[in-house]
Amino acid sequence: MEQNNRQNKNCVVFVTHKLDQGILDYLRYIRKSVSGVMDLLVLYDDAAGPLDESLLEGMDFFEFNSSLLTHFFHCHNRKLPNPLVALIECARQHRYNHYLLMENDIALRGDLRTFFQRMNAMSSVDYIYIATDVDGGPLRHWPLQYIHDNPFKNLYFAWSQLFMVSRRYLDALELFMKENSTFYYEFLLPTLAYNHHLVIRQFENFGYRFEVSWGPAELYEGKYLYARQPNTFYHPIKNCQIFPM
Repeated sequence: MEQNNRQNKNCVVFVTHKLDQGILDYLRYIRKSVSGVMDLLVLYDDAAGPLDESLLEGMDFFEFNSSLLTHFFHCHNRKLPNPLVALIECARQHRYNHYLLMENDIALRGDLRTFFQRMNAMSSVDYIYIATDVDGGPLRHWPLQYIHDNPFKNLYFAWSQLFMVSRRYLDALELFMKENSTFYYEFLLPTLAYNHHLVIRQFENFGYRFEVSWGPAELYEGKYLYARQPNTFYHPIKNCQIFPM
């Protein structure tokens, strides 16, 4: 189903399972930053309860239920949520040339509008990803143990709190997952892209830095507040009230 209110060719997809005051303020900030550049779509997990329509404020929402969506929790492990599955489901109704997905606990210390403008200009790119890997290579990341029947000569890993995919690459990912669902998306996204020789860039190519990990949140919130490195993304940030919006 083609969406009726599409204004731009590309879309920022904000993934969240909560809509507290901090998240709503963050969404308003993102909406202001992306206005006139890309559309904004909120990918909302309603597993804990239905969406309160009074909170919509004119924003576009796509609801999904993580407890019912097949493969959302990778290999039934609730420590491994897989937003790529929800994005594929959403993209069946909301069709764009590119999807820039960001999770609700990643934040940029810098000009977010400039970032969106740079990404929106990448019309020929299939995949943009976080190249920084503090653990050092795919063999150091424990979801590797779930992979079976690996058809690829080389495996890659990329943190996926932020990534951009083209429509054609998203279609290719969906086809692969129908045949093999054992790749956690932080392995599948870079591995399929490199082995299929797609057009790939890294966010670092545009001058951005990353302080990303599993956590703890307090450490990265402290880095965000006090290190103040320009053009740097931080994750995880659970307290959205600290953002200078």
